[in-house]
Amino acid sequence: MKILITNLILISSFQLLAQCNGAIELCNKRYDEVAYLTTHNAYNSVADNFMLPNHNNGITQQLNEGVRAMMLDVYETNGVPVVYHTFDFLGSLPLASNLDEIKNFLDNNPNEIVTIILECYVSANMIEDALNDAGLTPYLFAKGLSSWPTLQEMIDADTRLVIMSDVDDASILQDWYHYMWEIAVETNYDNNAISDFTCDFNRGDPANDLFILNHFITDATLGVGLPLEAEEVNGNPYFINRVLQCQSETGKFPNFITVDFYEEGNSLAVVNAMNGLATSTHEVEIKDMIRISPNPAQSFVQLELPESFGICTATIIGRTGQEYQSIRFSGTDVLYLNDLPAGLYFVRIAVEEYEIYTKKIILNKV
Repeated sequence: MKILITNLILISSFQLLAQCNGAIELCNKRYDEVAYLTTHNAYNSVADNFMLPNHNNGITQQLNEGVRAMMLDVYETNGVPVVYHTFDFLGSLPLASNLDEIKNFLDNNPNEIVTIILECYVSANMIEDALNDAGLTPYLFAKGLSSWPTLQEMIDADTRLVIMSDVDDASILQDWYHYMWEIAVETNYDNNAISDFTCDFNRGDPANDLFILNHFITDATLGVGLPLEAEEVNGNPYFINRVLQCQSETGKFPNFITVDFYEEGNSLAVVNAMNGLATSTHEVEIKDMIRISPNPAQSFVQLELPESFGICTATIIGRTGQEYQSIRFSGTDVLYLNDLPAGLYFVRIAVEEYEIYTKKIILNKV
């Protein structure tokens, strides 16, 4: 059984009608209230013949499969902006190639919003020229001093491309060229093992509107992607638990959930969960988020659920459907079984009147 994490309402299907980034539920949310699946070194793919890649699939397939923000490293080679990671001999492409793919996607998907996050070694003027040449200028969004608009407002204005750069060199006329560390804060990006992950802030002011949650492990020497590690960290329940933990610790909603090898694990499902969505093709399994242990049990079971579920009810049910006892709780609690005889039971978890999960447990008596 599936749930909408935010609204906690059971659904059976998802219809693509008038929509914003794939969901009508997102239309009235502001840009800074939405989570976006983000690809680290998005250009660095097997599909585009890069050695030591960060992804298997190229830009177009990433966009078609739900990626809505892309990190691009831009350098200059013979006066031309190009994308590569660390060393161009491992593979490089003209920036124009990536921009053409993004332009084609925006042209063909008028209800979608894309963000480009630049690690920039070229000038804002060179980026502007590349955007002009790709025909992307009409799509550029400029925030200015106003608050963030809703996705629907951006779609109505057809300003559906957001540019952020780690270099603050834009002119006053380049108001679409947003200096990243004035609007965003990030977690550390230099993680070489799963044990390196924390929710601590790195660059940017914690008071900034947007939160970049870096969730990828790279090689310590070359900083390249590690597919086996990506498969591990991109899987639930670890992935969703880390995102929820960082939201809880920082008090900030993770906007840009940034991964390597996005196609491994549950990346889009986690982003959908943070947006309060579960679709027929990218659903979040309740069993991946709820822990009931030990099993077999002797005198109690420990209940662990994400706090985002809110107040839940846990009920012990016998084989014949008899309800023995219930508790209401949020996050973690203990359900005591001392008064029950040994045998087979079920633990039912419900949110309001909705049953969201039932687990069979064995009760042993010493």
